[in-house]
Amino acid sequence: MPTNLERMKYVLTKNPGLLVKAPGKILRKTQKHFHPLKSLQLQINKNKRKKTRRLNNYENPKRVLIYVIYEDQPQLQSYKLFFLKALADLSDKVLIVLNSTLADTDVKKLEEFGQVISRENTGYDTAAFRHGILLLKDELANFDELLLVNDTNVGPMKDLSAVFQKMSTQKLDFWGISYGEKQADFTGFNPYGAIHEHLQSYFLVIEKNMSQTPEFLQYWENLSDTDSRNKAIGKHETVFTKYFSDLGFIHGAVAGNIEDSAMYIHPLTMLKKFDVPLVKYTAFSNDTDDKFAWQGLERKTEVPDLINYIKSETKFPKEILDEVINTIKHTPHPEHILIIDGVENQIPQCTRYRVINKAEQLRSFGHDVWTVNASDFQMGYAEYASQIIIYRTPYSEQFKQLVELAHKYNKPVFYDIDDLVYDTSYTDQLEYVKTLGKQEKEAYDSGVRSYGKLMKLCDAFITSTTDLKNELSKLGKPVYLNRNLASEELISISKQAITKNIKDKKKIKIGYFSGSITHNENFDLIRSAILKILKEFPQTELHLVGHLTIPDEMKRYKEQLVIHDFVDWTLLPSLVSDMDINLAPLVDTVFNRAKSEIKWLEAALVGVATVASDIGSFSDIITNGTTGVLVADGMWYEQLRDLVNNKTKLEVLGINAKRKAISTYKTTEHKDELIEAIHG
Repeated sequence: MPTNLERMKYVLTKNPGLLVKAPGKILRKTQKHFHPLKSLQLQINKNKRKKTRRLNNYENPKRVLIYVIYEDQPQLQSYKLFFLKALADLSDKVLIVLNSTLADTDVKKLEEFGQVISRENTGYDTAAFRHGILLLKDELANFDELLLVNDTNVGPMKDLSAVFQKMSTQKLDFWGISYGEKQADFTGFNPYGAIHEHLQSYFLVIEKNMSQTPEFLQYWENLSDTDSRNKAIGKHETVFTKYFSDLGFIHGAVAGNIEDSAMYIHPLTMLKKFDVPLVKYTAFSNDTDDKFAWQGLERKTEVPDLINYIKSETKFPKEILDEVINTIKHTPHPEHILIIDGVENQIPQCTRYRVINKAEQLRSFGHDVWTVNASDFQMGYAEYASQIIIYRTPYSEQFKQLVELAHKYNKPVFYDIDDLVYDTSYTDQLEYVKTLGKQEKEAYDSGVRSYGKLMKLCDAFITSTTDLKNELSKLGKPVYLNRNLASEELISISKQAITKNIKDKKKIKIGYFSGSITHNENFDLIRSAILKILKEFPQTELHLVGHLTIPDEMKRYKEQLVIHDFVDWTLLPSLVSDMDINLAPLVDTVFNRAKSEIKWLEAALVGVATVASDIGSFSDIITNGTTGVLVADGMWYEQLRDLVNNKTKLEVLGINAKRKAISTYKTTEHKDELIEAIHG
């Protein structure tokens, strides 16, 4: 068996060029994992802190406490006063920073412990700590330890002085109660690009050798814009430990457990096995296994046993504990309507009309509406939802669990579908599907069945057209009609487009807004009529929008053809407004009868007349000869010829359509079956 050295000699004998390349490869690999300047600086910093650490008073420190309070209850909760008293007994100076307004009686209670200052509730606890530190910056030199503590701690469940004594033996520069786990940066604001091991910011103790450095004060002076939870976490909580660790300061925690959000999920374990003196307030809310399920976790609650342990094994006042539990149980949570987008803007028109516009419609009736892409969905988004709307989302075990939990807690779940794409008996009729190969067909059908599988688990359906409603009703569940509506933004953009547009009075522009028309059965329906119109009326132009392959017979009219690429929806009104006629042909099939009238709506908003097949939603929405023209198969040439010869009629049709669209089909305060169902 050859040794590694023998193997290397053999390789180099066969490939002598590697001798030249090897040093460079070694250097690059070393540089990747070793940064000599950074390492050298860190060692210098560590040596520097080691010297200053000797000056810390660990035996009998003089402490200053900054205690941050945010109170969302009518009066100050007792547990906050109890914990503050325990901290104040160990502190020589107390500064209480209020991030909320309290009654005078509560403020007086706090003033028994120290100075109370009130500030605007901005920047979360991070900004409040910053406020306190900058206020005390000239006094910090008088103290050996700086305590930064917020009001989310219930306790102490044991003697705090013993905890401080235990941590003093470790001769640290700063410490806390618990660490947060390493993970990807979910905040989007962490400057390190990832979340490293970090002390959680609800309880921090800073020794004098650290609080008296210029770097410490500069850190807080430079810390700004923490006006969101993610910013507060990403810019401070998950940064503080690494920032000062890189400067050579050493840290520790009462509990070394950094896995599974232990303070939140395993509070009893932390109390009994890790000498933690407190319970996080929010941990008490996880009083059932379902509470974890709403967070996408499979865990068993420790809270019932935790309560028994505190009452039987600690001296913590039972009446205060009961107050905490009752407050958590009876505090109402603001409700919202959750819309889950399964399309995720891959078909922008779908997301815009069925998610964004629906949210706008619901908000106009006073509802708080959250929208989330299906791929970004977390169970927590739905815990306090009053209703859940799932739009065109495929089946998954996660969404099955969502529906099951929602049913358990009487949350209605609606499935929104705007095409007959939930059953292969419908999609098999599509010309596109008929052209697919075996593997492509299997993949397509699998997607369709996946929609149907999740849809059938839901309580009711939402859809966009009468024909779709009729088909969905066959499944035996309630169906609510919620037509595609025009957003305030689209209406505004359309108005601007009309203002800016100056039409060529000598031409009649006919627009077909679609995809490829090669093998397009809908365009085939009108192709012969269009050819006749182009031949008979040289002043007509056919505008085709999309990446198109033009049929050979149309190429002889190339002077009358204008080809446009797909445009963003914000630019579409300008393009449509330049037309005189908007074409909307549909072959009469079950699938097409279920299609919505978006083509009519978008043209109507810019005052352009639509000529549409007399089927489905076009028949429902268009008043023939008033707000558009409905055409029977075989009559396209006659109808188009009549309109080309009567530009005044076109203008009147456009004006009427616009009036109807704006008065009847805008999102704001539009009542329909969905709104009635939600309110009911």
